[in-house]
Amino acid sequence: MPGYRGPLLLAVLLAVVAAPGSFVRERVLFGTVLTGVFAAVPLVAMLARGLVRLAVSPAARSRVRRLRRPGNSVLLGCLLASGAVVLGYSVPGEDLGMLVMGLVALGLLPFVWFAWQMAGAAEPAEEAREGRLRGLWRWAAAPLLVGTTVLLISQGLPLEARFAIARPALTSYAEQALAAGSADPHRAWIGGYPVRDAELADGGVKFLIGRSGFFAHHGYAYFPLDGPTQHSGEYVHVSGPWYSWSGPDHF
Repeated sequence: MPGYRGPLLLAVLLAVVAAPGSFVRERVLFGTVLTGVFAAVPLVAMLARGLVRLAVSPAARSRVRRLRRPGNSVLLGCLLASGAVVLGYSVPGEDLGMLVMGLVALGLLPFVWFAWQMAGAAEPAEEAREGRLRGLWRWAAAPLLVGTTVLLISQGLPLEARFAIARPALTSYAEQALAAGSADPHRAWIGGYPVRDAELADGGVKFLIGRSGFFAHHGYAYFPLDGPTQHSGEYVHVSGPWYSWSGPDHF
């Protein structure tokens, strides 16, 4: 399926970024940033050239009117990239890796699609007309995906929804840790969160969420009584006995 190679590659890169282990992950992120920076220049130049051709060439304008509607590979790539951005905003302090992957993919996707179209991949007029009539929803699918992503992030829904799903498991672990008087710092996943550390502190249990934040550590804390006993400035109340916290800035 040659048309799905791009989305498949993006899915593999997202899986690498989401998997434990910083060695490969950091190099994938570094390569993604370099790719986005160096690919942006020729793609923007190609776009500018295409816009000039549209302004001066009737043949180019005719080709644009026969552009193919976005195919499955384009929509799947947009879906994966939008999902990565949503996941990036679903942890306290944001997951920089998922945000980088998602934003770079979303930024390059329209340029790549338009450049491919202008390179001569347009359908004949009759096929293009028939395809547009049958696939009008495809033109709106990608903007709706991006718009929905922006709306979800602006309302803070990814962060709230993920915490709501993980809260029962986190609460169960915190209550067991308080009853036992110790916390297991080596738990890898709790309630769908990659937990790097868990400790008893300030009268409750603090969880350090892995891959959250860039210049500081972030996580959640459980205080079953009257909130944290000290250092209250670093905690922000979420709901009930739960607080989010952020460590000192390392920048």
